[in-house]
Amino acid sequence: MTIDAVDSQGALIEARSASGPRSREATLTADLSAIELRAITDRQLQCLAWVQEGKSASDIGGILGISSRTVEGHLSKVCAHLNVRTRFQAVLKALDLGLLARRP
Repeated sequence: MTIDAVDSQGALIEARSASGPRSREATLTADLSAIELRAITDRQLQCLAWVQEGKSASDIGGILGISSRTVEGHLSKVCAHLNVRTRFQAVLKALDLGLLARRP
């Protein structure tokens, strides 16, 4: 059995046999373990949500009352957990995984 999707807490949402076709969502979550998803903190997701809004690290730091260097650290860890290189890729993957809400 393989994991098709996990929620933001890493809980199994749907499972199927390995012989079935893979959906785009299954492909996205296949490279992420539930442990990695659970390791993403609320603060890291807050920073990523502000990136989605187009804010810089300095802007985000001012909004959240933390230094821009701390914001950079949070975003770096999110990228590592999601196995991506850029903030843009992290936002897209987080949207695909349901970790961030889509904007209208």
